[in-house]
Amino acid sequence: MNQQGIILSVTCYLGILSTVLYLLLFVVLPVKIPATSYYADTIKSFGAEGNISYGDSSNWKYLRAKVLELQGDRCLCCGKREDEMHIDHIKPKSRYPHLQYMIDNLQVLCPDCNRAKSYTRETDYRKSDHLIALVREVNNNKLLRRKYVYNYNVLQRLANKRFKAEMRNNFYPQVLPIS
Repeated sequence: MNQQGIILSVTCYLGILSTVLYLLLFVVLPVKIPATSYYADTIKSFGAEGNISYGDSSNWKYLRAKVLELQGDRCLCCGKREDEMHIDHIKPKSRYPHLQYMIDNLQVLCPDCNRAKSYTRETDYRKSDHLIALVREVNNNKLLRRKYVYNYNVLQRLANKRFKAEMRNNFYPQVLPIS
């Protein structure tokens, strides 16, 4: 092939490539998936009934045990102790499905307080000592940090902020702050 033939071939190739890239970037990818469709597909992928069976999930069992270990077996809202405490999602999994297996989104509530909270409210009842204990556990547990914490820096800032607020209000946590 001569030089003109090579230049012509490269030019045609680049023209076709740029057309394909244009179609991909500006026609195919920008098609938005409706939120209802996304959540329906996400929920369907969890089980035949359309929801997660928490008792069968090894991830959930591990997280439940860790949350109960770190936060205790009393309701963080009312202080009541029940035989079967609920592990509540602070940010509801109906609106934030990506946070349902994140330990920094879980808290211990009794069944009554969990039902009263409803599935739409975002109420965090954790005290600074629970958050500080969680930060320390995450520091020591690589599995938790890698797989079950959504944003470690946000968790640290929340623990420090809540600690300072409780100190201003003369509530003294049982755990020392993160140094």
